[in-house]
Amino acid sequence: MNIPQKKKTYLQKYRVEWEQEEEFKMWLKPVLTDQSKAFCMYCHSEMFAKLADIRKHSSTKKHQNKCEMITKNRQISFTPVQHTAISQIDHLTELCKDVFSDSKSADLKLHRTKCTQIINQVLAPHFRENLVEDIGNQKYSLILDESTDVSVTKFMGIIVRYFSEAQSTVVSAFLSLEPVDRADANGLVTSLVNCIRSHNLPLQNLVGIGTDNAAVMTGRYNSVYEILKRQHSLPNLILIRCVCHSLQLAVSNASRNTIPQHIEFMIRETYKWSSISSKRKIEYKELYSLINCGNEPLKILKVCDTRWLSIEPAVVRILSQWEELKLHFSLTKDKCHTADLLSEMYRDEGNRLILLYLKSILNDVQTGIKVFEGENTDPVKLLTSLMNLLRSVCNRILMPSSATTENDYLTIQIDNHLSPVPHLGYLFETHVAKANLPRETVAKIRKSCIDFTAHLAKEIQNRLPRNYMTLQKMSQLSTENTLKQIKDDSITELAVEFGFVEDKIDKILRQWHSINYVKWDIPADTIKFWAQVLKYKDAAGANTFKDLADLAIAVLSLPHSNAEVERMFSSMNIVKNKLRNRLASTTLNSILLVRNQLKIVKQNCHNYVLPDHVLQKMTKTTTLATPSTSSTIPVEASTSSVSVSAQLEDEDDEVLLYI
Repeated sequence: MNIPQKKKTYLQKYRVEWEQEEEFKMWLKPVLTDQSKAFCMYCHSEMFAKLADIRKHSSTKKHQNKCEMITKNRQISFTPVQHTAISQIDHLTELCKDVFSDSKSADLKLHRTKCTQIINQVLAPHFRENLVEDIGNQKYSLILDESTDVSVTKFMGIIVRYFSEAQSTVVSAFLSLEPVDRADANGLVTSLVNCIRSHNLPLQNLVGIGTDNAAVMTGRYNSVYEILKRQHSLPNLILIRCVCHSLQLAVSNASRNTIPQHIEFMIRETYKWSSISSKRKIEYKELYSLINCGNEPLKILKVCDTRWLSIEPAVVRILSQWEELKLHFSLTKDKCHTADLLSEMYRDEGNRLILLYLKSILNDVQTGIKVFEGENTDPVKLLTSLMNLLRSVCNRILMPSSATTENDYLTIQIDNHLSPVPHLGYLFETHVAKANLPRETVAKIRKSCIDFTAHLAKEIQNRLPRNYMTLQKMSQLSTENTLKQIKDDSITELAVEFGFVEDKIDKILRQWHSINYVKWDIPADTIKFWAQVLKYKDAAGANTFKDLADLAIAVLSLPHSNAEVERMFSSMNIVKNKLRNRLASTTLNSILLVRNQLKIVKQNCHNYVLPDHVLQKMTKTTTLATPSTSSTIPVEASTSSVSVSAQLEDEDDEVLLYI
């Protein structure tokens, strides 16, 4: 009798290649002690190293909830594009001499003062020249904002937004951090105009400025915008108020008198409870791990005092750990008065309902803000995103069919068209049905949510009409509208608003009605389409649509938010931190310029090739004259050939400065 042999089981081992796949990236890792298993960093759980098991785990509700929480609250990361520590250059040169003693190239005589001057006098001028050359004589816009650094020095950040022919897209580039002596409108305009002229940019080519909603920037009579228009001959200058700031202010004002004050108290004190005590943090961690089979809790996030929308990620974290926090505070309520108050608040299901509604509506607002903050957002699609946000807020409380067109949503009297029985979303209504609350309590909670939504809708209506008109005109230049067979002449109104002369407007109109007769390679991005039009050549080698393309590029170069200048201030705080608080503004500007330009060209210190004429400036002998004395410090090799004034800064040798 033949006994069948037992089939050999195939043992699948973990493959590192899986970590590069999009669906497993960021969370899949191997188990070091067992090659047949994989580990999920989000869920802290193991599984067999088989694709079927890994995909099955990724589709579980637990894993998807973890992914959603982590993705929503991911911090903005700033990728370092250069990694030179100026204070370490003294040790680096000596190390090279020891390691490469047989090479003549290792005979370096470069220290921190000389290295700083190379950055200020060689690298920064090189990238600045590239920037000015790339802007050329075309239209550009500026994004402006003020900030105070760690040394309490007032700066005005200036970002220039223009069409880069080298990159074939609209880019937002760092222009300058201008120290501000007087923070009034006249002082800011003086600093701004001096900066523009120092970069040899034509002031008359400035078509728009993007600012926050501060009165000194946008006031009706004596603001930066009005002074530029009246005193510097810029009658067609366009003002763009930051949509992100407008939505932030709308939410803050709406919540002031509608959301119960104890809700914000509960969110803030929940964060403070464990953030100031390691003992409390460990106690809660142990309790959470016991309930959730060894998993660790995600950190409760802090609410920023100046950004009310930062409450949304904090609310998401609290709701995801509601039962655990409720049990934790019930066990610690006798220890202090704050714990007793928090215990009562977490036992109240009404507070949970309010947080659920806030999570729902603030998530819509956050989605709208992320669109305007995006670096690669298509400008002609911003109007659609803005109106979708306004509709999503209004439709929660308005009677059906009370608003149908975009103009209706912008002008409708909210209080006169409120629905008698509004549906406040599936999440809210489902938990209301489950909660065993008195009818009067539910009615009070509903009224607070409806009042908040109504105030928010009215605030958005009051703050966004000007931006709506600009975005509406910008949407005319979408690829679909441009290539229509039948079009009106409204493009001429846009050309007049941007200050084009009559002869050019006539050419623009003719080109507008004939552009659809050319067979274009239509890309998904509107800016790429107009970049293609700008490079178009007919049989005679002439660009017959150049005037129309110039108008389109000028319009698409308008800013839509202050996100870029806020990112620049974040980079400034990384470079000039508490330990580097005496860093001079010249060096700070040079470092930020180098970082930003390398980011724009998508290169870094490893692959960016400096031209020979720039390298030659670092190889000749010169002298560094100290400002305090008339004597000079001889410098040999590896320094700038230009006359370098050694602005010796008060820098700590032990502190790293990363470019």
